[in-house]
Amino acid sequence: MKPGGQSASALALLLALGGCVGGSDDASPPPPPPPPPPPPATVSLAITGDTAVEEADNAKVRVSVALSAAASGSVSAQLSLAGSATRGSDYEIDGDTVTVPAGATSATVEIDVYRDFDEEGDETIDISLGTISGNARASDDASVTLTVRDGEAAAANKMPDDVIDGGETPAPGLQPLAYTVTGEAVLLVVAAMNPLSSGESVPLVAEWSNDERFQGGVREIARIDIESTDDPFELFLGNVHQFSVPVSELAPNEVYFIRAWLGQAPPAGEFGTEYANMFFNGFVTDAEGRVLVRCEAPQRTASGIADPLLAEQWHIANTGQTAFSDRGGVAGADLRMGSALAAGHTGEGIKLAVVDTGLETCHPDLAANADGKGSYNFGYERMAGAGARRNEPFHFGLLGDHGTSVAGIAAAVAGNGLGGRGVAPDVTLVGFNPMEALGGDEEPPGEDVEPGEVVEAVPAQDELPDEFSVALLQSLGASASEPDSASVDIFNMSFGAIAPTENAQEEFVRLFRMGTSELRGGRGALYVKAAGNEFEFCRPIHPLNLEVGCLPANSDPDQNLPWLIVVGGFNADDVKASYSVAGANLWVVGPSGEDGEAAPAMITTDQAGAYGGYSRYPENRLANGHPLNPDGDYVSAFGGTSSAAPAVAGALAVLLGVNPDLTWRDVRHILARSARTIDPDRPEVRAAFGGTPYVAQHAWQTNAAGYDFHNWYGFGAVDMDAAVALAASHAPDSLGTFVESEWVTAAAEPELPLAVPDADGAGTAASIEVTGLPGAASIEAVVLEIGVDHANAADLGISLRSPAGTPSVLNPPFNDGLRDAFGGFRGWRLLSNAFYGENPNGTWTLHVADLAAEDTGTLTDWRLRFYYGEHPQ
Repeated sequence: MKPGGQSASALALLLALGGCVGGSDDASPPPPPPPPPPPPATVSLAITGDTAVEEADNAKVRVSVALSAAASGSVSAQLSLAGSATRGSDYEIDGDTVTVPAGATSATVEIDVYRDFDEEGDETIDISLGTISGNARASDDASVTLTVRDGEAAAANKMPDDVIDGGETPAPGLQPLAYTVTGEAVLLVVAAMNPLSSGESVPLVAEWSNDERFQGGVREIARIDIESTDDPFELFLGNVHQFSVPVSELAPNEVYFIRAWLGQAPPAGEFGTEYANMFFNGFVTDAEGRVLVRCEAPQRTASGIADPLLAEQWHIANTGQTAFSDRGGVAGADLRMGSALAAGHTGEGIKLAVVDTGLETCHPDLAANADGKGSYNFGYERMAGAGARRNEPFHFGLLGDHGTSVAGIAAAVAGNGLGGRGVAPDVTLVGFNPMEALGGDEEPPGEDVEPGEVVEAVPAQDELPDEFSVALLQSLGASASEPDSASVDIFNMSFGAIAPTENAQEEFVRLFRMGTSELRGGRGALYVKAAGNEFEFCRPIHPLNLEVGCLPANSDPDQNLPWLIVVGGFNADDVKASYSVAGANLWVVGPSGEDGEAAPAMITTDQAGAYGGYSRYPENRLANGHPLNPDGDYVSAFGGTSSAAPAVAGALAVLLGVNPDLTWRDVRHILARSARTIDPDRPEVRAAFGGTPYVAQHAWQTNAAGYDFHNWYGFGAVDMDAAVALAASHAPDSLGTFVESEWVTAAAEPELPLAVPDADGAGTAASIEVTGLPGAASIEAVVLEIGVDHANAADLGISLRSPAGTPSVLNPPFNDGLRDAFGGFRGWRLLSNAFYGENPNGTWTLHVADLAAEDTGTLTDWRLRFYYGEHPQ
């Protein structure tokens, strides 16, 4: 190497270094290596809430799939199901794979636990993680267990009601047929039935006394041994007996009581106490010793308070007052009529008819609205000799006059210093008593027989003049004179019939069609009908009866007609009254209360005077002599849907007072639009049968036209202030022409008859395609006509689904009225209001399910009829 020189290797090193330091400015360093991937998130399972649920609750349980950290991409986890519970019959899950979106940390899946009535013991549902997709792995909490506690095991009880001690022998029974008065006697007619297979006779005894407890002064009318028989004619019509108390044996100004009993003598009970197989009632004589059958106005002194009982009338304004019961209700659970009261809307100028047992036109709190206004007494011809008046439908019995109490709710006078007030205290009030037409212008059957003798030669039913039906037609708008019902605006019908599978008589179909098209100058009368009180009135066939009721509102044939406003009841707690029946044919509910002891009932007018009336009943806290009821003219324990109907009828009188030009359809429309939803969290009633869940009653649902509906409440509770506001602005007769369609059947029905699977919630389904009705048609009612051959029709639930997807239960399963419908039914017509406002075109689906084992049947035929208009949007 030369001095001062560089070796080749050093030069190479310098050149290499120069290349790194002094090279081109355009060169960039290589990218850093990517960070290592994040560790996979751990996936865990958890049950939201309790890990053990009651099968009876139809629980819906959320299961959460959670990540320990959010993932950059989605993570999907398959679920594996095991355990002693069976998927598809004990429960269902809404997905087998759960996906957690990118950036999220959890997602959920729902397990729907089915209530059933099988005895299975407690069961488990084991959920565990299966295959996981994405950057995640299972954690240690990769499985959970849900325990389902077994519910009540039950089967349908199909034994007939009229049995003794659970055996198979029907029990004896007493049926009152008539209690009336002539100029010569008080008459009682009863049918005594003795079907005992042992051949043992039972005594039938009739007696009268001036002691209501029958402890003294008892005079026997007759004692008869009723022989046993299994012949249907002899059992009923062959054992009709008439008893009489001669007027000649009565003292003036006296109170008397009469009773008849079959079998064992009843104990000495309190006034109004009911006993099996006993009839009890009473009457009063006047100064001449005649039975009092006319209204004699009592003298009353007004208090210094406008309406002394108003403060306790919770249905007018519920402040939580007790209404003389043990506790108060919920403030605001009332008719919501504060603004109507303040504005002075009182129903003035509107005529309301109470079609009922009678009406005390001279009652101190009704006379200003009722006296001389056009009432009619259908018993006048028979009772004229006893002093009856043609224009006074006076009820002579002492156990309360249903019609007088009904009238007080709708129309008691306001501000007169007496009692309470009605919902419409200035209406014109009339009363008709068509039940008194039984016997008509002739003497009652058997008038010439000896007391207690069997009434012979009872004609066949089809030979009897149906005097009651004629009188009822005359009371509901079919008569312009004696009575003048054609001038009535609103008819209150707090009565009903229990005749499941039957349809309304054609005469009444024509009447209601005429009344809603011709009365009120063509605007149509309003028919307000009490739905019924039989929700709890049965020996349950099945535990579901406790939730859907014993007898639905469809059990009364007239309530399946589209011209009526069928009214259920709510109580002071703002929920369904315990007794109020449910059904798809309800329109609204009105206030009706409970028993008046444990919780508030309705305060209203009673038979005037202290000698009788509901105010004498032990459950009535507003008793005779109470400071607010010194003369016994009022009752605090009135109730039933019989009281809900007049509350609504009074509300309708107020609406017509505000806008008299409203048609009957306008009024129904306003009620449907303005009704308020009560009990909003009421769950659906559902149970699995044969492994398939069946909905026996839907929760509140909103149909495709925006109307809320529930079978317990119809469109909801009447809200008077909201309805009055709508009435004031509603354009009368703006709902289009009311059309009744022809019957619509399936274009072809090769599938009928269809077998209905036994004890299976899956049931059977059939459909009808509706076409050709106007595209702007708005449903106002749908009627289903159906035929089913079945060994026990009480097993059946019947539902209908509209083209818009709205479901409606038209007949709930275990209808007690069908307990004896062996063989099924033909041409039964059932109405639903749940589709109001929807368009009828499209596919309608019928579902029929048999939910009890042992009896089977087939769907034989069905068709639909639509009632519709064209409603403004």
